[in-house]
Amino acid sequence: MKRAVAVGAMVVLAGACTSGKPKPSTGGDLLTPQFAPDSTTTTAAGGAAATTTLPGVAGPVAPGGTAPTRAPGQVAAPVVPGATTAAVTDRLGDLTPSPVDPPPPWADLAGATLLRRADGFELRVRLGGGSAPTGTDEDHTMNVASFYDVDGNGTVDYEVWANLAAHGWGSSWFDNRAGKAGFADKSNVAVTVAGDEVVLRFPLSHLGNAEQFRWSLASEWGRYEVLGTAATARDDAPDNDGAARFPG
Repeated sequence: MKRAVAVGAMVVLAGACTSGKPKPSTGGDLLTPQFAPDSTTTTAAGGAAATTTLPGVAGPVAPGGTAPTRAPGQVAAPVVPGATTAAVTDRLGDLTPSPVDPPPPWADLAGATLLRRADGFELRVRLGGGSAPTGTDEDHTMNVASFYDVDGNGTVDYEVWANLAAHGWGSSWFDNRAGKAGFADKSNVAVTVAGDEVVLRFPLSHLGNAEQFRWSLASEWGRYEVLGTAATARDDAPDNDGAARFPG
């Protein structure tokens, strides 16, 4: 399924199917980042990114190219044995407020760590307030979305989402290249909560088995009927449609 304004509504429908909420109307796709093309990445025949990693460089470098600078908000990735990692931070209190409802502290993104192991990816999204929720009331929902550009052309190739409803977290996955999507159990994305983090685990194939790419996060919180509109509280990391690099 190609990325469209209806995606936010479908995510909510999948994540909140047990709550009986109807499919909400959307006023636009406010979460998907608009990445600038990455001049340090070239595309080889067949669509694969022709890149190489230089020692000490935060991210891929085109053959013969210069080292890219670290994305704003990207921090030194943690050293995790057996994993390749990247991390971003986001300032608390910088979310776009909802004109309808005051958002809870956990509606604010604080940062994330992305790990790649032989058996799959693990995305750990840290929220504000000191504790990530395990559910919410019947009227409100939250989407936490991650976006991945694997060939540097500025287009989002893959998306992995978590959605909070009254009965807990749901998930979805989008392959924008192939026009495929999976929701709930069919997404093959496991979502758990650990302290102040929402943890998403998914197979390497969900990002086309890519080893190097650009990525970012976005979130929205609000009532079902205003999801996808400016009436939600929104945040992104890095800020201003920035892109972090993997590895970091």
